[in-house]
Amino acid sequence: MQKDRPTRAFFVHLAIYVIVIAICAGLNLWLRPDNLWFIWVALGWGIGVAAHGLALLLRRTHRRERVFIDCKARGFAIHLFAYVAVVVLLLVVNLTATPERWWVVWVALGWGAGVLAHAWCVFRKRQTKPVRP
Repeated sequence: MQKDRPTRAFFVHLAIYVIVIAICAGLNLWLRPDNLWFIWVALGWGIGVAAHGLALLLRRTHRRERVFIDCKARGFAIHLFAYVAVVVLLLVVNLTATPERWWVVWVALGWGAGVLAHAWCVFRKRQTKPVRP
């Protein structure tokens, strides 16, 4: 087992995820095998676990690009990943559950505004004030 705390925390989260999803799958298949709801739980929670793994990977990679060395850019990359993954998952839910109403657009627009604000804060060019002698 890894000695550093972030790696241990990730593996604990991953183990809990696998155990809970296995329990949910067992209950679902035992009680309601005709309605496979545990898949939605696995996908939704899996996005969080994947974002945690991505954060750990970006911190551990020794490359010179900004996303690897700047913690704000790294945070934005993780936020963008979670946004895209959740919106795609919600799009699938929207198309399968309520195809006559496009409610996923409002989620994408609302959260997308937050992602754009995050990008602006991270990547904007800051004006430096001239130093007075």
